[in-house]
Amino acid sequence: MYLYAWDLCEEGVAEVAARLRDAGLDAVSLATSYHAGKFLRPHAPRRKVYFPEDGTIYFEPDMSRYGRIKPRVSSLVAEFDALRQLETHAPDLARVGWTVGLHNTPLGMTHPDLTAQNAFGDLLRNSLCPSQPEVREYLVALCTDLGTNYALSEVMIETPGWQAFRHGHHHEFELIELSDRTETLLGMCFCAACRTGAKTAGVDAEGLAAASRRELERFFATGDAPNLDPEHDPDWRAFHEWRASVVTSLVREVRAELDRAARLAIIPTVQTPNARCWIEGSDLPQLAEAADRLEIPAYQRGLEAIGRDIAAVRSDAGAAARLGYILRPTWPHLVDGAELGDAVRMVIDAGADSVAFYNYGHMRLRSLDWIRAALP
Repeated sequence: MYLYAWDLCEEGVAEVAARLRDAGLDAVSLATSYHAGKFLRPHAPRRKVYFPEDGTIYFEPDMSRYGRIKPRVSSLVAEFDALRQLETHAPDLARVGWTVGLHNTPLGMTHPDLTAQNAFGDLLRNSLCPSQPEVREYLVALCTDLGTNYALSEVMIETPGWQAFRHGHHHEFELIELSDRTETLLGMCFCAACRTGAKTAGVDAEGLAAASRRELERFFATGDAPNLDPEHDPDWRAFHEWRASVVTSLVREVRAELDRAARLAIIPTVQTPNARCWIEGSDLPQLAEAADRLEIPAYQRGLEAIGRDIAAVRSDAGAAARLGYILRPTWPHLVDGAELGDAVRMVIDAGADSVAFYNYGHMRLRSLDWIRAALP
């Protein structure tokens, strides 16, 4: 079960753990590094609407591990160290450190020179760029700090690469319709580190940036869709292959430094469907080889769409890839317990390494009854 420290703090570790055990669950994925949000919490005893602190961590860090970029610690940690509480009061539940990596607006605001930059040079401050050496140093330190100082079965990284242009940022807004191609072009990073790295790999990032500007300026003036195909054009494909090598090598660096007692899992994308993971610099077979496994969000709506998505992921990642799947046991993804049971059987039949559920605080408690009935 995916969950948040604030839900554990308010409802009590013993109470939450008892509910999860009763539903047949044996592990928790706790948000140990997280972003802002505005969350509706149906069964919270107080604060039905919750605003987390943006870009903070939920554990006690060893600051000596960090270089220029240092984590921001949530004020909640001073009164409630969720991982320690789980270690003490629910030691039978395996603990996963679910870590949002490079999506961090406060750190981007503090270190603007280390953020992604689009073709116009605009800073995309919610996205630390994985091409930047100091950003890479930060993510390695964050994961090894967490894996060393807490007894975890696994460290799991979400957003190990670039963010897409549209990511639910606060008051994200436009008055013109954006096609997939337009969004892709607006979100591509052409910072100095990316231009230099791509050039070294024989990729003309300068030319791609110039072409992006021309196409986007024409679109802004006329509304005509870009002629560029950033997914299939050979020059763009070379750029994406280079970007994938950047993200994959960063994951390998984390795995090399992480205590072997903890596995390393990667959530390769927040795109739906997962086939759009290349926008973030994710290559499924490469990441499956670099990490111990992949954790795949199966967030389509309805069984048919979920089935298509997981089949496409398995085909892309390869037969040998270890894949876990995250299901949302609630509307609008699944409408009742019977559908959840079908979805669980579907992912197990697809060779799931694990089945997880998102998210304890967001769903009604009756979803735990659905889970209990759905698990084999």
